[in-house]
Amino acid sequence: MVAGAGPWGLGIAWRAAAAGASVVVVDDGVQPAAWVAAGMLGPWSEPTEGEEEMHRLLVRSARAWPGFAAEVVSAAGRDAGYVVSGAVLAAARPEHRAVVRHRLGLLEGWGDGVEWLDGSALREIEPGLGPAVSGGASLPDEHQVEPRALLAALRAACAQAGVTVVPGRVAAVRRAGGRASGVELEDGLAVEAGRVVIAAGWRSGSLGGAVAIRPVKGQILRARATSEAPVPIRRVVRTPSVYLAPRGDEVVIGATMEERGDRLVTVRGVHGLLDEALRVVPGLAEMELAELAAGLRPTGHRGLPAIGTDPADGVVWATGGYRHGLLLLPVASEAGAALALGRPAPAWAEIAAAGVATTSASA
Repeated sequence: MVAGAGPWGLGIAWRAAAAGASVVVVDDGVQPAAWVAAGMLGPWSEPTEGEEEMHRLLVRSARAWPGFAAEVVSAAGRDAGYVVSGAVLAAARPEHRAVVRHRLGLLEGWGDGVEWLDGSALREIEPGLGPAVSGGASLPDEHQVEPRALLAALRAACAQAGVTVVPGRVAAVRRAGGRASGVELEDGLAVEAGRVVIAAGWRSGSLGGAVAIRPVKGQILRARATSEAPVPIRRVVRTPSVYLAPRGDEVVIGATMEERGDRLVTVRGVHGLLDEALRVVPGLAEMELAELAAGLRPTGHRGLPAIGTDPADGVVWATGGYRHGLLLLPVASEAGAALALGRPAPAWAEIAAAGVATTSASA
């Protein structure tokens, strides 16, 4: 039984069902954070000091994406939204230069060296960049996925694999003899299960147990091309302040980082995103502002993902993707399904399992 119908919950359910398990997904009907995400698959854009192991996990998952997407397409019989685009990491303000160079220095130290390019060289690669861009790097192996197409494909793959979807919101994990034995829904319905997987996004923490998860709000915009204002970029463009992901006739612009649990789109948030976006890609100015939205990223201790089995009650946790939820989907699906089937998680999943152990100690 999987609580949660976001990408991780659906991915785990599909993998487990394809391996022969009888799987039920409890879907609360609320669009997951991925619905408004940009879907960037970019481990090289924002390496973080002291997190080389996490970087390695992100790179592993990024390299798994082409094969994973092909499997989803084959299982679902429809497009999964995977787009090969490449990316550029740009410094569009004077203070960005030090940040970008620091990131490139981290990558070099980890054996993933990327060359610094001046602004003119970067504009040769991505002509839509504005004159404020003074330098940065080309990241040809960073791609993207359209989250809404992906969610539809994962649902179709689950249906083809025989996954049962039950509408409702999980209120509590049921236990028998100290072990998880199913869940109880808010309407009182009990769903019995031999294994319980919690993949309920930011709501996972409210279900008790080992993992403390909080929501981190992100506001996002979509700009749509018009006859007079085509999409001005071909690659994902990232700066330390904003990202822009071109997709079809749209550009997705995001995203704020707010320690809040509401989904309000604010004037401040929209203004900040547009100000930064127009600085780096001025050609956005005459596009239609087509959508404003906000989502809540599930975030655990130190931003670590939490994929592992709680030794206290056997609950399998698969949450805490934070800014990398879609990027981590291939490895989260593989590791979560293995644990749901009672098998050991792959050895490379230790960093994610540490997210369960760490939050258990701090909860």
